[in-house]
Order: sequence, then structure tokens, then C-alpha cells
Amino acid sequence: MERLVDLWLKSLERTKSQKTVTTYRTCIDSFRKFLETKHLLEIEPKFIYLYIDNSKFSISSILTHLSAIKHFYKFALRRGWISKEHFSELESAIEEIREELSTARVQRGPKALTKEELYKIFQYVNNTKYERVYSLFLYSGIRLSEYAYLKREFFQKDSDGTYWLRLPAEITKRKRERIAPIIGPTKEETLGINRRLDLWLEDFDRSLKVNPSSLQVFTNRLSKKLGIPFSIHSFRHTYITNLVNAGFPAEVVKEFAGHSNIKTTIDIYYRFSHERAKSLVRSLLK
Repeated sequence: MERLVDLWLKSLERTKSQKTVTTYRTCIDSFRKFLETKHLLEIEPKFIYLYIDNSKFSISSILTHLSAIKHFYKFALRRGWISKEHFSELESAIEEIREELSTARVQRGPKALTKEELYKIFQYVNNTKYERVYSLFLYSGIRLSEYAYLKREFFQKDSDGTYWLRLPAEITKRKRERIAPIIGPTKEETLGINRRLDLWLEDFDRSLKVNPSSLQVFTNRLSKKLGIPFSIHSFRHTYITNLVNAGFPAEVVKEFAGHSNIKTTIDIYYRFSHERAKSLVRSLLK
């Protein structure tokens, strides 16, 4: 391991400023200290989440640590120390954390996609695997890091024909089992996506599996092409926002979303909305 770290530092010295070399070395030393006896090349993505969650770094500092960690593992991949599959899993975790932090920095709360934006996105990916994968993210609220480990047996259908996604604790961000319904903002959309899932799940891998890194690259390019600022995580924001707008109580949304505590759910998603307030009043008067 020391040999690999030394080689990586020498490579850094040839391509980066001395300040960056020093900073990246400090970041990797900090990460190794956190891992204690665990081998750097054998860790699972969850240890990157745990490292960030247990840190007291500022957002800016966390992003720097993530850059250093990604650079190190990319070097290890190119030199044959880790597999492409292992690197993709670690990279997906890093990019998801980056995305969440970047969202927190540039806007007060998560931005749900509008009907118009969703129409344009789905029109572009119509009749492709990306249409099916985007639909899964939009109607389940799954995280990219969870999607990387998704299996056919995680989908369970109840007696009324609605699918539920049961994610085991070991693949979720907070390491707690999460159960979420496959639903949309309306009854019609919910029935539609569940009917389509019947077909897609007949050949799960062919219909719904894409390499997470490739999915991110495609999505970033599509965002620029369409002029719509969105990412994979935007579908999750939209799913949770739809739950809130449909009148689901915060404690239920918290469980469906897999948030660690209800304060996160309320602070981020339950901002006052005149439209939602009117809808609740109308429901009461029916």
C-alpha cells in the first residue's frame, strides 16, 4: 500500500502544484487514519459516506477531500491496482455526495423538475433504456449509490398491483432498510409505471441496468444539450416533492426517502407552499 501511495504522490508532483500535492496528501492521510486497519484498496463505498458523515469539515473542505480520494482511486485503476467495477462503485458514491453538497451550496432547497422539463427529458430518451432507468429514479426516489446494487428481487408487488422497492440496509446511505412505493404524482401515472414495470422486470438487467458512471456522463451531456439544469438526483428530489404535494405526512416521507431524521425531511421539503395549502383545504372540504 505504501508503494502505491508513493507512486501516486510522485505522479501528483509531475502534474499538480505543490500546494495541491500537499493538500491531497493530507486528505488521503486523513482518510487512511479514519479507515484504521481497513485496506484502502478493499473498502466498500459505504466507508466514503461514513468518512464524510463523521467529519467536521466545511462543504468546501469535503469537496476537496472527495477530489483527492477520487484522484487516488483513478490512479490505482489506471495502474491496475483495482478493477474498473470497483472504481465505478467508489466513484458513484463520491459523485452522489458531491451532487448533494453542490445542491446545498447553490440553492436553499432541492429543485424538483417541472412537468415541462420532464416532458423534454423523456421526449429525448423515448424508447431507449434511459427512458426506463430515468422512470425508475423518478417514481422510486432511489439514490444513484443504491441503484448500483439494485437487484430484481428488491421489487415486491402488493395485492393492489403497486410495486414496492425494498432496499436492504447494506446498500442504503444510512445503513437502514428502506421501503418505498413506486408511485407518481397522480393515480394515472402510478398505474402506468407499475404496468410498465411488469414488463421491464421480466428481463431486469436488459431493461433497467446501466453502468452508474455511464449514466452520469449521459445525464450531464443531456442536461447541457437540453439546457435544463438537472442530474440523476433531480429525479429523487422530484419524487419526494411529489409525496409532499400529495399530502403524505412528514414521518411517512422520511421513511420513503430514507432520511436519517425527520428534521431533514421537514427543513428541506416542507417549505410553505400556497398551492399545497389550497389543495389540502380543498381536500378537507370534499
